[in-house]
Amino acid sequence: MPQLADLTRRLPQLKEIRMSSSGIALWLCWQGDLNPAVPQTLQDYGGMTVVAERDQALWYFFSSDVFLALARLHIWAKFNNLPVAVQVLPAKLLLGMRREVGLSLDSALTAQEVLVPQSFTVWVHGRARESAIGIPGISMERTASLQGMANAEWSGFGADPRMPYQSTLGWYAVLHPLGNPLDKKFQAGWRDFFAEIEGVLQRHRLKFILHEQFLIFSLDNLRQFRLWVRDLLHLVREIKEQRPTRYWPCVSVIVDRKGFNFNNELPRKIRVDWEQLMPDFPHMSYRNAYLLGEGFTIHDVRFSVEHTSMDDWSNVGLDEEGGNGGMLPLLVSGRLLAGTGHGCFYCGMRNHETTSCPTRNMKGNDRDALSALQMMDFDTINAGFKGIEDALTAGVEEGFSQLAGASGAEGVLMRAIFALNSAVQLRFIPGMWLARGKDYPRGLEEQAPHDDNPVWDLYHRFAGADLIPLEKELGPVIARNPRDYRSRTLQGFIALERGDPTRALALWKEAATLCNTPLQQAWHDFLQGRLHEMQGRYPQANECYRQAVRLCPLWIDAEYRQTVCQVKMGFADQALGHVFNLIQRDPAIFNRLLVDPELERGHLQLFSALTIPWGEAEKRAAEDRQGLDRLLGEVGAWFPDEHPFTLHATERIGVLRQIADSRSFVAFQMLINGCASIERELQARVAREGRELKERFKGYMERLTRVRDEAAWFPFPSLLIEFNRDYNKCAANLNWAIRTHFQTAESFKKAQATVETEMDRIKKLESRLKFLRIVRDATLFTLFMGRTFMWMEIGILLCILVVLPLSIYYGDKAGASWALGLASAEKWQVQKLLIMFFSLFALGLAALRTALSFEKRKDRLFREAQEKANKR
Repeated sequence: MPQLADLTRRLPQLKEIRMSSSGIALWLCWQGDLNPAVPQTLQDYGGMTVVAERDQALWYFFSSDVFLALARLHIWAKFNNLPVAVQVLPAKLLLGMRREVGLSLDSALTAQEVLVPQSFTVWVHGRARESAIGIPGISMERTASLQGMANAEWSGFGADPRMPYQSTLGWYAVLHPLGNPLDKKFQAGWRDFFAEIEGVLQRHRLKFILHEQFLIFSLDNLRQFRLWVRDLLHLVREIKEQRPTRYWPCVSVIVDRKGFNFNNELPRKIRVDWEQLMPDFPHMSYRNAYLLGEGFTIHDVRFSVEHTSMDDWSNVGLDEEGGNGGMLPLLVSGRLLAGTGHGCFYCGMRNHETTSCPTRNMKGNDRDALSALQMMDFDTINAGFKGIEDALTAGVEEGFSQLAGASGAEGVLMRAIFALNSAVQLRFIPGMWLARGKDYPRGLEEQAPHDDNPVWDLYHRFAGADLIPLEKELGPVIARNPRDYRSRTLQGFIALERGDPTRALALWKEAATLCNTPLQQAWHDFLQGRLHEMQGRYPQANECYRQAVRLCPLWIDAEYRQTVCQVKMGFADQALGHVFNLIQRDPAIFNRLLVDPELERGHLQLFSALTIPWGEAEKRAAEDRQGLDRLLGEVGAWFPDEHPFTLHATERIGVLRQIADSRSFVAFQMLINGCASIERELQARVAREGRELKERFKGYMERLTRVRDEAAWFPFPSLLIEFNRDYNKCAANLNWAIRTHFQTAESFKKAQATVETEMDRIKKLESRLKFLRIVRDATLFTLFMGRTFMWMEIGILLCILVVLPLSIYYGDKAGASWALGLASAEKWQVQKLLIMFFSLFALGLAALRTALSFEKRKDRLFREAQEKANKR
């Protein structure tokens, strides 16, 4: 026996209800297989399945059309076997913050159970019966409740088969192309796109009215409503993918017939801002969106933090285009986006005028708030928007005053939103007037000294002064300094706030021609572009922004504004490529896209498309978060703990661990780029130090070779046992290091330890070589000197032995008495003295000659020996 409690237990438990709607619920019970005609009929009359099981289901209807559907089934059951029990119950449809669908029933009703009868039977609850009053052909009679039914007032259901029981559901659809009707691109694009739309209208045999760029037609039943919405979405997607030249952005609105007439005045009577709607996705109330049933995804128009009625606007897309899971979970403050104006020049919001913008009295550039915005995750941003929504409840002016001093997420977020367009705000003027640089933003860092021009006093009085007298005071200043662009700049802001944008544009154009640097000229082009943008002249705005980029190629804000203009024009899909490029260049753009109130028209496409870079970054960041320990271990595997690179990398990894706790896109990119940077630096450091180690080892080998060559001449090899042992060990390690490529951490780290060890060992060998060199050189010197002395001594002895006897002989013949006396008496003494004297002289001369030619002779000796060794 079916029990209603089994169904209600399957309903989601909603902790927070976003919106609700009172209506009628149907509890259907059956045996075996349910006839397909039952759910089809209920769906055609606006029913939606809330929860179902094998033999029972709960349906919900927004209107009294439920009785028309039951009448149709009641008549059909008279001719067909339909064993189905139906209870018509008062209920309330509940929608959670994530659009979970729940149903609220009286607790007494949820305890029911029913025995399925053999024929189609309907019981109508007393409170639900009131909705059927006045429907022709439907009758109800009081009846007793059956066993298991709630103790309430029940009525039986009857229907006159002669009545048609046509559904009261019906809608009017309106399509409106975006752009200027006088623009040639608009005329060509809308003509091609209308030809595509016309084919769908003819296929469904829909009559339409085309008046002042509004296409109006009627949808007579729910099936036609579903088919049109599905075909429109399929057509737009097909044209974008296969025939993009025939696409033109159009906004689509579908409203209930009740209260409207099918005529040319219909678009004006629909309370909607056509210039703020999102193209490509049909806009309708939540009530109508849920009537579409399965196959469609419902999107918030403003992604607001609150909705109180099922009659609020939404738009729908196809399930295969992403669904709710394909969008970023962000809710924006509805009051922050509310307003009917063109938008404030300074901040872009529509809930206040330019002359009352809170940024007029702000100082500084709020870089801290922008930095905080970069690191905010979705929960923090949503909490900030919730705080902004609560603050603005009391009023825009009071809310902004309260948020200005708030230190929570709402205050930081509000200041960051105001800072998004700081380049066109009054607080930006002093920095630009004093800027000396040529590019943005670095050009603002080089500031000129503050001069005594009266324009400064006028600027400081601008925010709170009466503009008419202020402009009169500005006249003499311009007359004294006609070439000073600053006076024209301030005069342009005065004209702007006095409601004369044409004059402001001309003054800023004139000021651009008087500027001193490309940066100042680009800024005035930027101001002109902003003014064109706020007046809806997007092509002219884009041209000014492009000129600013040409003058300052690094000014990413000028490129960002071009993207905003594309979104405002309705070409959000076409702007996505530029969006991804900007995010790649500056990840901070990601969160800026999330909170920029001027991108409301493209929120759906942006929030869907941004899931791609978000998902990729989240996946890579999760991998890198898990890989921080691996990265730290890898650094430790290549370098010792005390190495400078290890200390530096450990500190950076510690910072990345802190960043890893944040779930923002910028934090993901910082983590990804930080890990990649450390890995690149590790590879570069290993490669560089590997080359340095190779060079050092080669240098050590050259030094060791010289040590070997020097030690090879040592005359006493038996004394070199310890020296040779150290030499052999050093040579073996150096040969290993030179042959190894250090491609593994083990060999690289071993080489690092080896280089220090072998450096000490080579120093030790070189210090010991000094003693060996002294002994070797002393030995060589002695041998060289002995050889020289020997030959000199031989020569001296020969001279003495020959010259002395000849002197005595010839002296004696000449009659020299000294020769005779010397020969007879002192012959051997003289010879001995001469030998001794000339031997000492030869010894000294040999030492002198050896000392003068020692290095040369030694080198020649070593070289000849080396040549002989090489020949062998």
